[in-house]
Amino acid sequence: MASGSPARLRVLRQAGIDPVVSVSGVDESADGLATEVAVEVLAERKASAVSRGTPGFLVLGCDSLLDLDGSTLPKPSSQSQALEMWRRLSGRTGTLFTGHCLIDDADRRVTAVAATAVHFGTPTGAELVAYLKSGEPMQLAGAFSIDGLGAPFVKGIEGDASNVLGLSLPLLRKMLLEFGLRVFEFWRTPLTPTLRRIAAADRTWLAELIEAGWGLPVVSISGLYDPSTLNGIVAEQDGELLGALTYRMDEYDMEVVTLNSLIENRGIGSALLAEARRIARASNRRLWLITTNENSRAIAFYQRRGMEMAALHRNFADEVREAKPLLAADSGLLSGAEAGHGAIAFRHAIEFEYPPDRRSVR
Repeated sequence: MASGSPARLRVLRQAGIDPVVSVSGVDESADGLATEVAVEVLAERKASAVSRGTPGFLVLGCDSLLDLDGSTLPKPSSQSQALEMWRRLSGRTGTLFTGHCLIDDADRRVTAVAATAVHFGTPTGAELVAYLKSGEPMQLAGAFSIDGLGAPFVKGIEGDASNVLGLSLPLLRKMLLEFGLRVFEFWRTPLTPTLRRIAAADRTWLAELIEAGWGLPVVSISGLYDPSTLNGIVAEQDGELLGALTYRMDEYDMEVVTLNSLIENRGIGSALLAEARRIARASNRRLWLITTNENSRAIAFYQRRGMEMAALHRNFADEVREAKPLLAADSGLLSGAEAGHGAIAFRHAIEFEYPPDRRSVR
């Protein structure tokens, strides 16, 4: 995909397609062209630039612009311009045009434009000020979106909703058919990894994986560890290593020391964690682990999989700094004062657990 748009990437991923993203970096000016023409020209310009450097790929380029009464409303360059746009849009109907261009490895190309009518509400002055302060409209063609903070200010749409997010899925399907391709051929295939105990041959790979991501040793509230020497579980498919989990056991507990997935959002981490839970249950042990307070993705991941917050270990960052001072200096393990406005500083560790089905009395 010849675009760095997070919204377009999200549309494709939600439709089961995982594209390779390559930002074109081309000039996106199209002065003097009607909006509907401009988006098609820019989409082809983006796709052409990326296609030249990526032989063997099917390249999709897209560009979106909002049109109001024949006038193009691009991304605003300032808050005052965004405010002026919204004053014009308030209570009106505009048309969101998205140009699409597909180029295959034989340099065959298909271009098309999708159009969706957008009916705007009438936000109050206070609502507009708050919306502008959020910064969201500065990143968007026409200074609006239907899936962000500006969604409450859109009364409705007529046409394809995905087009308003920057990529028309129905149109993409038709364009693929012109190449003799079917959209389901691009759906991600489910991963069904094999889980097995870690083997001696995996140890070097595991050490390199963890050192690249975290540095060694791995610091836990229970001690310092070289995960390549621990027991563990590996996920693999067709001979490809997809992830690993390492753990340690004592009389009552089983601690997950590391959990790494090389492919996100494909169930690798979930499968590894579920297998660790099975091992813990079989030995009637509590399964637990820690993550850091600023790691919101990990916190959400464990909570969605039914783990419970068991404890907060305050000032855990100090232990990490002591164990790995060079890593702390290089990666910016910041104190609250150092983190700056709006940042979440790494300071504490959060302990998560799966309580055992039956707990022996200590």
